[in-house]
Amino acid sequence: MTNDKLNFVEASFLVVIVMITHIISDLPNDIIKAMGSASILNMIFISAIILLFFLIVAKIFSCFNTNNILYVAEYLGGKFLVTLLSVIYIAYLLFASALLIRKFASLLKIIYFKDAATWTIIACFILVALITLKLGTSNIIKANTLIMPTILITIVIIFISSINKFDFASVFPILGYGAKNTFLNGFENIYAFTGLIYLYLIGPSLKNVKDYTRVGVTSIIFSALYLILSVASIQMLFPFISHDSEPLSMYLSTRTIEFGQFFQRSDAIFMFIWIFTFLSYLSVIGIYISRIGIHTFGSMQNSISPYFYAIIVFIIALIPRNASQIAFLTDVVYKYLAIGVVFVFSFLILLLGFIKKKLTSAIYKT
Repeated sequence: MTNDKLNFVEASFLVVIVMITHIISDLPNDIIKAMGSASILNMIFISAIILLFFLIVAKIFSCFNTNNILYVAEYLGGKFLVTLLSVIYIAYLLFASALLIRKFASLLKIIYFKDAATWTIIACFILVALITLKLGTSNIIKANTLIMPTILITIVIIFISSINKFDFASVFPILGYGAKNTFLNGFENIYAFTGLIYLYLIGPSLKNVKDYTRVGVTSIIFSALYLILSVASIQMLFPFISHDSEPLSMYLSTRTIEFGQFFQRSDAIFMFIWIFTFLSYLSVIGIYISRIGIHTFGSMQNSISPYFYAIIVFIIALIPRNASQIAFLTDVVYKYLAIGVVFVFSFLILLLGFIKKKLTSAIYKT
């Protein structure tokens, strides 16, 4: 697994798949609920902040011989710190993937499988992801690279096909609930770019390590573009559902698309494609968890088992009892957990490692 090297496109798509999965899981609607008519402006602002943040991260990594935060953690605090970071990352990835698959399973149950138990839908996704993981990393990477263009096209189609139905008045007032809410309170929407966590880990997997910054910038720009398109589509199509807690807005946007008499249920086409998106996402998460385990515990045999991954995700996904609990876990727990892990704790390790590196170099020079 560790011998599978990624080219530029493969690496970029492995990061972008995370953002697209969040978008389908109704991330745009969560942003609109908080930002109102200033949602698009807030996303442009946040995207610029994230791009600047990553450039700082890439600059710090350039001082080391690796673009992997686990090596930096080991340099900074030895085995204890790298083990702590690994455990936190694995727990975070397990929680995030379980929450997303629960949201999507709930959506499928509402729309198509009203009589099915939610756990059976979740189990089907996890079982397929488990089988995929057993087929090997290279197959997952190739499959993700093949389906990503189709997934990205679906969001573009939703936006373009809906333009004639947009209510452009919904973007006014442009500052929404005020400048303070848009730029200060809205700063917490950096959690929308939690796919950045994979850029902390992907460096050693690149065929050409010089592509690291290009992969990061490209994946962030793609993610930002598609998030802005999705937010704009939902905000201008359905301003009346901006306070809805149900995960339906991305699906409802597909119901507005008409392909003539031949396709009567165009939404089913999008849902079919999005099912593959979630399957790819779960498989990609499994790859990262396994690689973190390999780095921390030192061998393939001691790595995190795909069966362990599947069982834990399944158990966590069943914890929320209703839509209100899912909303709380998404809007509060996941949001602040993501900010804490991706943007505070991880960056603090990089920063302290950088300071230690500079101080060590200065001592040697003297």
